[in-house]
Amino acid sequence: MDDGHREKRAKLEPPALANERFEAYYAAQGVCEDAGDFRAMMEAFRRPLPLTFRLNASTALVEAVRRKLEGDVLPALKREASMKPPKCVAWYPDRLSWQIDISQSASLKQSESRGVLGLHAFLKSAGETGALTRQELVSMIPPLFLEVKPKHRVIDMCAAPGSKTSQLLEMLHGATNAGETPRGVVVANDASLQRANLLTHQCKRSNSPALVVTNHQAQLFPILHDAKGKKIRFDRILADVPCSGDGTLRKSPDLWKKWNASSGVDLHTLQLEIATHALRLLEVGGRLVYSTCSLNPLENESVVAALLKRAKGSVELVDVSKSLPELKRRPGMKRWKVGDIYGWHDSFEETGKKRMKTVAKTMFWNREYDAMPLERCVRVFPHLDDTGGFFITALKKTAELPPEMEQTPQMDANKTYRMERANEQWNEKKRVAPVMKVEDRSIVKSINKHYGVQDALDLDDALMTRQHSDLPGVTPKRLYYLSDGARKVLTARGKDGKNAGLQVVACGVRAFERQIVDGVECAYRITQEGLDTALPCLKKQIVRVRASELEIILARQQDENVGANSSSRSSSDDVPEEITNAKSIEHLKKVSDGCVILVPKARDDDTETEAKALAVAAWLGRGKKGKSISVLASKASGGQLLYQLRDCMSRGTVV
Repeated sequence: MDDGHREKRAKLEPPALANERFEAYYAAQGVCEDAGDFRAMMEAFRRPLPLTFRLNASTALVEAVRRKLEGDVLPALKREASMKPPKCVAWYPDRLSWQIDISQSASLKQSESRGVLGLHAFLKSAGETGALTRQELVSMIPPLFLEVKPKHRVIDMCAAPGSKTSQLLEMLHGATNAGETPRGVVVANDASLQRANLLTHQCKRSNSPALVVTNHQAQLFPILHDAKGKKIRFDRILADVPCSGDGTLRKSPDLWKKWNASSGVDLHTLQLEIATHALRLLEVGGRLVYSTCSLNPLENESVVAALLKRAKGSVELVDVSKSLPELKRRPGMKRWKVGDIYGWHDSFEETGKKRMKTVAKTMFWNREYDAMPLERCVRVFPHLDDTGGFFITALKKTAELPPEMEQTPQMDANKTYRMERANEQWNEKKRVAPVMKVEDRSIVKSINKHYGVQDALDLDDALMTRQHSDLPGVTPKRLYYLSDGARKVLTARGKDGKNAGLQVVACGVRAFERQIVDGVECAYRITQEGLDTALPCLKKQIVRVRASELEIILARQQDENVGANSSSRSSSDDVPEEITNAKSIEHLKKVSDGCVILVPKARDDDTETEAKALAVAAWLGRGKKGKSISVLASKASGGQLLYQLRDCMSRGTVV
């Protein structure tokens, strides 16, 4: 057999699910309770990881999505004789997370099972509109331990691919009263611009004005200050740091072959740097959650212990044993060894003889660690609840850090100059348009007048754009609405009062988009994704319609074969043919051409919130046959709205 055939065959063959070095290393570290427990862990690592997902708790129509899931999708799966019944995750709040007995890497759309095909269609539709997120079960834990509140300033330091950030945004919104914008912010940061763009795509589905996406090395994230020079710190920080990832063997079987004892050693110093900088950014009284998808104590407990030692009593480990009580977990390790490809090392001094540059003194256990409550750390193993492996710990900053820890690493003048220049030139080099406030007051005035915007929306200060609006004849194409917390982050300065050098990839929710049409008073239409934020503060351009009328409008967008409610009107009428109810026509004649918001009629005051959650951004114009109306939402969003509308119609909450 020639080399070409061998290479082709190697690619086709599944990876061997074994690594003697891995087993020997972790057996020696004593990560499990006993030999039987260790065998159970290894057997679990060799099984495929189940498919898991969670519903978006912050969407107003989460119950409609849940009814679809529990009423149609899951019963079809339960009828599959070859599968275990779908499992609701007991420890995740409000029955929002589910585990399905299908490999998470399986191609669902190629299945011959009707139940699996139905699941695929549901996941695709709900996922595209942000109603659902596919996410590994263990990665849902760290955000829950943060206990985020609506007013909190939050940063996810190593955020890509963005599933945890989406979860944090949902928590920020979920605890906010209906119709209100959270005052806080979630900053999603990643060191890779490409990955930052990916997480932007993931998080944008949350339609949150509280999102800011940045591109910085986590350990060098700028320390922000307000106009008075006071530090702007974060109330909650998630540091899900880069790691060896050996807890993900079920998801990434290629790691079996790649793993070696240096995998964890190589990243320890970076992990400690990120965690240390996170504490600099954290407000006193705030909480940091540090996590990895690794089993290695050199990436986990040794980092935490070194952090506590540096902090000299200003940071404490939080006891989370009563949080998520049904989560199956193990306590953190109190002792560990330091080993790499050269073998085990008894002391840091010994490693110098072997010229191991990546072994750090902070990796080694010492006696003072015995007094630290490292058992408060959380270890999750694959055999406990059919998951991946994970490590999580929560830390509270109880006082200001020691001066030597508060100081950022010193850099020579040349390196400082190069970094400042790189920050200044980042937008140009990376071809990312800078974010700026909408300075043209006529734009804001026009929007306020046309849509009857109330003061609570505060468009004068809350609108940002990525294009200069003060150039002759040029107006911004898109306007982004930002929460109060997001604005404070974006307008922050450096310690010297200069630009903080924040490298912003994305921010806020796209609320308005330019659409200049003859005869239309306002040059900006409201976007579907901006409706959740804007609608409670609008008084004009809102049309109450019958649910059946809105159903026809949405169904036509989905290419469903439907007819109009009435064929008696001629095409010369000043009302679109889909609108036939006298009250609806009356409401329609009170609005101007251009962007309108269609809201189905609620059954009563108790269902008004549900009706407003079905609001649709639409365009009212004039065609060859008279007035016409078309949906501005994407086809995927329109399809989800149509399903939710029909669900509400079947229950009589809209009429």
